[in-house]
Amino acid sequence: MAYKDKADHAAYMRQWRKNHPLNAEQRRRRSARTYANVYLKRGIIDKEPCIVCGSEQTQMHHPDYSEPLKVIWVCEEHHRQFHRRQDY
Repeated sequence: MAYKDKADHAAYMRQWRKNHPLNAEQRRRRSARTYANVYLKRGIIDKEPCIVCGSEQTQMHHPDYSEPLKVIWVCEEHHRQFHRRQDY
């Protein structure tokens, strides 16, 4: 679906979100991610290299969403591996 501009897409997404509310687990995960991103922008937590391979291109991973500031930093490849495993 192509949109004329960002405003069209934003309007579509507002309507979509009304019709597809998040469940409790999705809200908890979104809240943890948002909280961590705000603290990253404020400089309270620092971006680090991948804990597996040392790559500088990293993403936050929450092993436990009830602790939003406890994140580990992993590259995209290792992040996918973490999500494939259940015992991290």
